[in-house]
Amino acid sequence: MTSLKHQTVSGIKWVFGASIAQRVIAFGTTVVLARVLTPADFGLFSLAFVMIDGFSLFKSLGFDSALVRRKEGDIAAAYNTAFFLIPAMGVILFAALFFIAPFGAQALGNPGVTNIIRALGLVFVISCFGKVPQTVLYREMKFKYKALAELAGHITYAAAALGLALNGFGVWSLVAAYLLRSLIHISIEWIASGWRPKFEFDKTIAWDMFHFGKYIFAGGALWFLNNNLDNIVIGKYLGVTMLGYYAISVNLANFLAVYFLGRVGFVMYPAYSKLQDDLNDVKRVVLKTTRMISAVAMPFAFGVFTFAPDILLLIFGEKWLPAAGALRILAWVGLIRSLGGVLWPVFMARGKTKADFQVNLASVGLFFLLVIPLAIKFRLIGAASALLISTAAAFGIGMIRIRKYLRLNPSEFLAALKPAAYGSVIMSIAGGTVKYLTLHTGAKWNAAISIAAAIVTYAVVSYCNDKNLYAEIKTSFLNAKPNLT
Repeated sequence: MTSLKHQTVSGIKWVFGASIAQRVIAFGTTVVLARVLTPADFGLFSLAFVMIDGFSLFKSLGFDSALVRRKEGDIAAAYNTAFFLIPAMGVILFAALFFIAPFGAQALGNPGVTNIIRALGLVFVISCFGKVPQTVLYREMKFKYKALAELAGHITYAAAALGLALNGFGVWSLVAAYLLRSLIHISIEWIASGWRPKFEFDKTIAWDMFHFGKYIFAGGALWFLNNNLDNIVIGKYLGVTMLGYYAISVNLANFLAVYFLGRVGFVMYPAYSKLQDDLNDVKRVVLKTTRMISAVAMPFAFGVFTFAPDILLLIFGEKWLPAAGALRILAWVGLIRSLGGVLWPVFMARGKTKADFQVNLASVGLFFLLVIPLAIKFRLIGAASALLISTAAAFGIGMIRIRKYLRLNPSEFLAALKPAAYGSVIMSIAGGTVKYLTLHTGAKWNAAISIAAAIVTYAVVSYCNDKNLYAEIKTSFLNAKPNLT
């Protein structure tokens, strides 16, 4: 148990440390790119990813998740069996995408995106050959090497994207940089894993992995719809410029959920898998992790909602201000997804992939009903509202299921959120007041001063209101002997 705690805390340290470095690099890269490239360039890139994400559903068929949960006895044979299947699927996907791309681009309402889709399809060949080595590192909780591989990939992306964009390559700077990032990332993980394939294929193991992965695959299909239906609708009905605004808003709002706090779930899945039957330990970790995550995610969401135009002005420039309304709504989507990152590994570790699928099905079904009429009538704000409603509904259903599996009372979960919510409300009031009092300083100075005041206010209020939280963070992540549970 102690070893697992050390592995988990060490994994979180590496994942968070690498994520911070990655996001500093990515943030700086995006700021420069947003000033060099046009919203239409970002829109074309996002539109191409509608098809890339759709084909991505098939690249592992859930076999990688099945490998993480598999017992030790036949894991070597399982690795070799998976390696026969997954890379073959990657080559098939690339070939199929190459020929289907013109029809997909036509359906998306922008034939000019055809060659971008074809070029990005190479990522399937690259990533599928690296799936098993990635899983080896993940299963063994060697997050240090995964983190370093991802960081190297991001550095490569930044150098390539900036170099090409500054030399006038437009959207192709994003495409080439993305492919290079994937190649470097996978190559380092191959070396670090130490695993090499052997000629071995077991039909029974293949069937077992398929049986486990079928709901993960189906859930992935729903994930694709949930994450791309808005892009499809906006790109088709509102145009690639509006899609560029929306893409920037989604990236900002989900900044913590995707790149930082969502990574906690990435670490917790293999940890929960090793504690499958110890529900009391899992419950304590869920509540403690929720409390820690909300301490960051809650003020971020309140801050983005309060200062959306100021954030866009300071970071990306005046030309991105039309995204402010959507950004305010999407801030709450980011908060819900951050909190949800604590919960989904419970489903996976307990083998409840069907339950995870059902939650995603409810979300996608509601989103499908809402996004087209709302986007057409209210444009970006309508699409963002549809995403918020469906995400909140899915989170509610997930909480009901988690309550059943862990005997987790809603009052316990809300108590974990209370300190962060209190500090965030005070923060927003203080920041808004300072913003009003400093209007004479000019738009950019006014934004910078009010945001800084809000951050300081939250830090002071949250520390005074919940000193134990900071002590727990220090104990868990700084001391030699962490106490996760």
